[in-house]
Amino acid sequence: MRLKTFIKQSQNIIMFMFPSKKAQSEAITLVLVAGIVIGLVGLAYSWGKPLIDKRSVLTDYTTAVQFMKELDKKIVEIAGSCSSAGSCEYSLNIPKGIISFDDTSNSIVYILTTNQPLVTKDTLLLNTADNNTVSKYGETPGVISFKGENIGSGNYRLIFYLKYRELDSNAPFKGYLIKLKGSEKKDGTSKIIISYAGSQVNTGEAHHGGDIVISNIKVQPV
Repeated sequence: MRLKTFIKQSQNIIMFMFPSKKAQSEAITLVLVAGIVIGLVGLAYSWGKPLIDKRSVLTDYTTAVQFMKELDKKIVEIAGSCSSAGSCEYSLNIPKGIISFDDTSNSIVYILTTNQPLVTKDTLLLNTADNNTVSKYGETPGVISFKGENIGSGNYRLIFYLKYRELDSNAPFKGYLIKLKGSEKKDGTSKIIISYAGSQVNTGEAHHGGDIVISNIKVQPV
């Protein structure tokens, strides 16, 4: 309706400005083409913007998964290769969002907020199918998982977890654990710094009753 009104008004103006039929015809053709182009651009924007937004949130999700996997890889490397406290340090830039340390669950939590839905009914495992709090030696010590939430007002939260659990070995009869240690600053939006904070052996404190070897990793969100 708006396009028809636009064309009718344009015709009246053209008849006033261009008395001859040939001039009117050429001008009307130009106005019609312009009107159609304007309509198509508006239609493309109304359909295309949601698709662009959805593609953007999927890109954010993929980038976040890669970030969490890289973070886990570096923590495991430091825990397994460093020999003395303060000897190893690594920093990783945060793509966007906020990262925090949860000492009660021995986890790192990474949160993004978006205006497009990516909601899950349950928490999804991203790097293993084994979600046991204690697993056998040889499994991944860090479990990466994801949950999407609707927080209202057209906004959604993407939450990624990196949680470390005890791994048990029968030969030798020991447990192994990466223990995250926090700093005064519990969250950050710029980068996360991880460093080796030494190790210890606690006698008889493994899940199966053997000794447990604990590798301490300091976590500093910035």
